[in-house]
Amino acid sequence: MTASGEHEMPESERPDGAVSCGGLDLGELAREARARMASFTRSQASTGAELFLSASRRLSLEYEVGTGRFSLSRGESVSAAARVWWEEGSGFAALSVGGADDLGRVLSEAWERGRTGARSPLPAVPASSEPPRSLPVLSTARARELAEHLTRTVIPPGVVVQAAVLTCSASGSVLVRGEGVVQGHVSARQEAVVRCETSRGAIVDGVAAPLGEPWDLEPLRARIAQAVDALEGPAEAADPGLPLVLRPAVAAPLVAALAWMLRGDVAVATPALARAVGKKLFPSVLSVEDDPLHPLGASRRSVDDEGAPARPLRLVDEGRFLGFLHSAATAALLGVSPNGRGLRSEGASPTPSALGLFVVPRGDALPEHYTELVARVETFTTMPRPGVVSLMAGGWEVRRGQRVRRLAPVELRLPVLETLRALRGVGADLAFFPTADGCGTPTLILPPLLGG
Repeated sequence: MTASGEHEMPESERPDGAVSCGGLDLGELAREARARMASFTRSQASTGAELFLSASRRLSLEYEVGTGRFSLSRGESVSAAARVWWEEGSGFAALSVGGADDLGRVLSEAWERGRTGARSPLPAVPASSEPPRSLPVLSTARARELAEHLTRTVIPPGVVVQAAVLTCSASGSVLVRGEGVVQGHVSARQEAVVRCETSRGAIVDGVAAPLGEPWDLEPLRARIAQAVDALEGPAEAADPGLPLVLRPAVAAPLVAALAWMLRGDVAVATPALARAVGKKLFPSVLSVEDDPLHPLGASRRSVDDEGAPARPLRLVDEGRFLGFLHSAATAALLGVSPNGRGLRSEGASPTPSALGLFVVPRGDALPEHYTELVARVETFTTMPRPGVVSLMAGGWEVRRGQRVRRLAPVELRLPVLETLRALRGVGADLAFFPTADGCGTPTLILPPLLGG
């Protein structure tokens, strides 16, 4: 689809088809799921059963800034996952849904697999809520307006944009438990990622917000302008003896890697890390939270995909390590309580995931002299091996608060835990990044690390 092309509005975008997704009426599908679950629990002697329906819409628009042309893709899908528990085992099955009969079929498949499957924990019974009848409409015209406004606002004059991709998504879920409980959830977001060319490599940054909420583009505009300035013009080698100041765009991959390490499934596979809970693992300047309702975050939800409340979590409190992100399964394996972080991807059981993880801002003072890294140069990988972040970043040498010379990009290989154990300070400029799994961070102040 180009900017000048005409297209027919999809059925789900018409007023008379607003409740449909993937050709299915969501309200009717939710009612059918309750009926199928009731029939299943009457006929099968299970200790528990659940049926999870997920409907999603996605619109992706790529904008060619130089020509003003657009290419567009959109899709809709409905899937179902079932879990059945026996005293001695449990079974799981998932499939795409084309009609109501698939709901009974996925329950039957989970039952059959439960004959040989290992026992998994039965999640607590969730609170009931109204299941969704429809998903928000994703407007192509609105997406085009947003893409044009974004690039006009945040791209400095003369900068070549290699790619500008705007993605709008909406999803709804219905969780039906054998106890007769039905819980619904709807979420929608819009995000944009831009890739800009500089003489020392490409920079990638973006912005995200719940669908319908305005973007705050000024922080993104300022970050791109600073990154371009740092990567264009004469540059010198960095002084390895100076402390490092990682501005948020450079610190974000480090925090995203920390979020991965704080997942309960990682803790299960890493006994030494699990034993560190309760210990003073980091300096007092570091606190980490996961807040699914943070006003700067793009994902807003009050329950996870297992129906458990998703409340704000303090994972690190002034250096003391408090715990992990847990689904019901990982919590049971470590003998702790679930904390509402069990999320599902299509065709898989719930796994623990962050919903809005960030380093808590402080506003600590900067050193007198330091290396300031403001621009992350795009690389193919940020974590070549688990627990180690690799990145290229450019910036400035700063003396007494003044940038005195531009620095050629330096390569950093940062072991996540060891690097954060050396943390000296945390800034006040918190920003969240769709390019870093939605994690947020302020400026991080570190000791000299460029000398190896």
